[in-house]
Amino acid sequence: MGTASMYGNGCFDAELDCAWMTLFVEIHYCIHMEEEGKLIEIDHVMTKTGNNGAGYNVTEWLNEDYILNLIEEEISNADYHYLDHGDGP
Repeated sequence: MGTASMYGNGCFDAELDCAWMTLFVEIHYCIHMEEEGKLIEIDHVMTKTGNNGAGYNVTEWLNEDYILNLIEEEISNADYHYLDHGDGP
């Protein structure tokens, strides 16, 4: 997994497993800062394919809470950067 920034658009690879298959996907998301706090939106979840690079949008097939938990885990591993918190020079 890559290093996520605290705000803006992000993307990471994931493997989604079930009893009968593993789905290799890219999860695309956006993080906004609202008055209520951090808002995470799922842009889309695309399957990863072989040579042709064209995947399928499988966002509607997946449990939204599960995908949001994966995004939360990804951003919790992000490096702290002062600009993400307004602590700049």
